[in-house]
Amino acid sequence: MYVCVCNAVTERHIRNAVEGGATRMRDLRERLGVTAECGRCASCAKECLKSALHNPAATGWRDTAMQTLSGVFPLELESQQ
Repeated sequence: MYVCVCNAVTERHIRNAVEGGATRMRDLRERLGVTAECGRCASCAKECLKSALHNPAATGWRDTAMQTLSGVFPLELESQQ
């Protein structure tokens, strides 16, 4: 779902930013431009940030998937990293 239409930021972008260390709205503004234009996305972005911070299982899906796939396709994944 799009959170910030002005900057085309989705929930996934916010989860990825949290995976990269974002913990505050200021981090999202600096990294993604959230709330930098019209500001209408602020409440939704804050909820997405809060959800990503309090649900590490949802933010760690990429690491879990890569670990699972590395057992199935170890050579292919090593060459991509």
